[in-house]
Amino acid sequence: MSLKTKNRIYQVDLFRFIAAVAVVLFHYLFRGYSEGNMSKLHFNEIGDFFKYGYLGVDFFFIISGFVISLSIKNRSLTNFWVSRISRLYPMYWLAVLLTFIVIILFGAPHFYADFKQFFLNLSMFQNYIGVENIDGSYWSLFIEMKFYIFIISFYLILNKLKEIKLDYLIYAWLFLTIVYMFFSDLYFLQIVNYFFILSWSSYFIAGIIFYQIYESKLNLKYLILLSISLSISLFHAVSKIDNFELFFTTKLSPFIVSSLIVVFYLLMFLVSCGKLNNINSSKLTKLGLLTYPLYLIHQNIGFIIFNNLFNYVNKYVLVLLTIIFMIFVSFILNNFYEQKASNYLRFKLKLFTTQVLKRVNQ
Repeated sequence: MSLKTKNRIYQVDLFRFIAAVAVVLFHYLFRGYSEGNMSKLHFNEIGDFFKYGYLGVDFFFIISGFVISLSIKNRSLTNFWVSRISRLYPMYWLAVLLTFIVIILFGAPHFYADFKQFFLNLSMFQNYIGVENIDGSYWSLFIEMKFYIFIISFYLILNKLKEIKLDYLIYAWLFLTIVYMFFSDLYFLQIVNYFFILSWSSYFIAGIIFYQIYESKLNLKYLILLSISLSISLFHAVSKIDNFELFFTTKLSPFIVSSLIVVFYLLMFLVSCGKLNNINSSKLTKLGLLTYPLYLIHQNIGFIIFNNLFNYVNKYVLVLLTIIFMIFVSFILNNFYEQKASNYLRFKLKLFTTQVLKRVNQ
């Protein structure tokens, strides 16, 4: 989800980091103990303040729609997938390996993984074949991959036949999303939802609209589309509250959930209109680069640290030190592995695709 430096909108890096930290705090201070006793640390006294951190993923999806729209400006399917594969997989492979090793060495009895699960997780498509994620945080990557495969790739393929404005993608996807909202019980629409992620699509659509505003200017059409998208996002976010409450045996405030969604939209709206340029510092890039490794490694490894050390360290000190440790490891991984591995894979993929295209054109 990174932007090229010359086109980078640095406020987005800040938002991505904040969203990642919100998810980390949600897992460490609420989910770990509340669901399945994955963590032996409980924070009942403050956990309720951080249980809304799961919405950080919703914010990620809005940002993803915005950033991907920028990355497909040249409308090249090949370049898009070279960029996505080289960006996502090197760090993901290492995160799967690190998590697997930590689980094998220190995870029992709460965590278990075998070699079959490990190898299938390397594909990032384990959910398609019913294999459990080695780390629960990977579920959102499944949604992202559907966005890339069934939405963006389909759009880029159509553009090979005839140039299509992003606006038409917005109209078509938003139409399906609205229909699904009212007729989700229909089997046909459930199949469509599986491929076109209609229960999450409003966030990606909003990100694309924000990009359109950023590229051109705000007008009534985009305000109407954003209003529709926001309404759908609020509908789904509030609809999911019952399942969340049942799963975690807690209560959520529909007002707080809705307010946070509105804040996400408002922040991206301000970015798209150029109203946050006063914080558009290149220094924020460093925070943005920490986001992906932090998101990938923090959950199960963090819980395993808690479970092995909770008898020896004050729980507040332990969670603080673990967060600092995860951010530090993310920094190390990004600076000494991720960027170099991504660049290397990108070079190899470009070389491979160039050779393939030459043979096809001969």
